[in-house]
Amino acid sequence: MDNNKLDAQLRRDTATTTGLLADQDHYKPLEDDIAPLREEHAANLAQARLLEDAVMGDDSGTVTQQKAGAKALLKPLAYRLAAALQGHAASKTNQDGDLAGRVRYSRSTISEAGDASFATIVGALLKEAQPLATQLAKREFMAGDLLETTRLLARFEKKTDSQRLTVVAGSTDRKTLIALLRRNANLIKEMRVQLKAYENSPTKHNVWLRFQGYTKLILLGQGSPKADPKAK
Repeated sequence: MDNNKLDAQLRRDTATTTGLLADQDHYKPLEDDIAPLREEHAANLAQARLLEDAVMGDDSGTVTQQKAGAKALLKPLAYRLAAALQGHAASKTNQDGDLAGRVRYSRSTISEAGDASFATIVGALLKEAQPLATQLAKREFMAGDLLETTRLLARFEKKTDSQRLTVVAGSTDRKTLIALLRRNANLIKEMRVQLKAYENSPTKHNVWLRFQGYTKLILLGQGSPKADPKAK
């Protein structure tokens, strides 16, 4: 359910809560039947309002952009670091016979790696690079490059973790909010059944009209949706 529809339902439920309280004296004979529905509806709305900011102001998109930015800056450094390590591994001065196998990452492997694999690859390259600053500097990968690669990897991993937590929390909050609003929609249907006796009443017809008005779902910029045939 998109945010526009969630906003419409929150506004509808707010208007319904206000309208039911304002009309309470006018449907007094039905108070025993309406009260439990009205009170549950109001409680659900209060709970939904607590979730509103977290769901409607979800910043996961911003976190995703920041993570992508860190990755874009990190990739060129990862290419250069892999090339420098591979150059040293192939050198006659290298005494570590297994180094070549540990740093055998092609440009396409690094470029196409998913977020978790990418972080693992860069972390592995940095681990190999730590004792080889002099050898890497000969191949144009300087101490400043090592520091920048380490900094950007930490930033990338932090944004990746933040995105994961935001998505999980946001998904849970959104599901809870949707469930509350759907329950309120059903409560409105139950109240409509109780108040329908006033539809053609010579004395209470206006109560029915007001109820129909404040329980109407209106999507901003789209007007109200077609009436539910089952509600007629």
